[in-house]
Amino acid sequence: MEPGSAPQPTRNLLILHTPHFQDRTDWEAVKAKIEARAPDIEVRIDDNLQPSPETSDWQTTRPSLVFSPFALVGYRPRGGAVFAGKHMGKGAEWLHLQQSGLPVPPTLRLVPGLALDRDVWGDYVIVKPGLGTLGEGVRLLRTEDLGRRFAELTEDGRLRIFVQRFIDHVDDDGHPCAWRVLTMFGEPLTQVEHRWTMPRRPLAEIAADPAGRIASNAVDVKRKSRLVKVPEVLALARRVAAAFPQIPCLGQDIIRQTGTGTLWILETEPGGYTWHLSSPHSRAAGFDPEYVSARYAQFDAIEVAAETLIAKTRTAAV
Repeated sequence: MEPGSAPQPTRNLLILHTPHFQDRTDWEAVKAKIEARAPDIEVRIDDNLQPSPETSDWQTTRPSLVFSPFALVGYRPRGGAVFAGKHMGKGAEWLHLQQSGLPVPPTLRLVPGLALDRDVWGDYVIVKPGLGTLGEGVRLLRTEDLGRRFAELTEDGRLRIFVQRFIDHVDDDGHPCAWRVLTMFGEPLTQVEHRWTMPRRPLAEIAADPAGRIASNAVDVKRKSRLVKVPEVLALARRVAAAFPQIPCLGQDIIRQTGTGTLWILETEPGGYTWHLSSPHSRAAGFDPEYVSARYAQFDAIEVAAETLIAKTRTAAV
């Protein structure tokens, strides 16, 4: 290298932006930080839905890493290390959590005539569709009622429905409370506490209601959200992320069981609808600008994203 000449890149990093799920300015800020401190890495940003034809040719000119919080849509890497969201299906996701030794509530698929041991499953269970968001289709049922409601719950077998042990998670005033932790390569970017503004109805009353609405993230539930840092919750989130090494970003829903204090992981959103720093969901929620800024600042999300991508590209690019 000539005296005074700039070092040349030895690795390529491709960041795939998914329109409508993330704001591209987040990745532009990450790219600028990486370029300022890692001259060995050339960074490009492309559209996950409609990538440029030239990007694929460039990506494999050096050892490379492809990063996409969302599952790959339009881009097909020809090589390199790929870390991207993955649509797993809830059954496969929960099985993977269980097999990884993580505290996920017992879960199985609803089949005709299913009978569960109340000593193991308790008096109430949750039923939820294999595909769904924002609490859609999530209901509370009496465990003993499962078998007779199969046709109703599955629309005569047309829907894939799962049964999960109900874990109560209300505070001393009866308000359900849950945490959403966004992690990137195991590092937390945000931790948000969602707490109902009103006490939950008695479980027997909810189970008797044909709708049986119980989900903490249902669209018609009024909640108060605040940023928190709960060390034991963050420690569990790091363990969960370690069980999904190829999926870079997870939106983890974690609860604390009433009475025992045990932490449980409910969801991880491996497909990638997780970047609520700048997702449409976060904008639709009507958060004020100060709260939005505070989310970025909580763990210095853009800084953490840049540093983790530098480290991962240097160690994993092929």
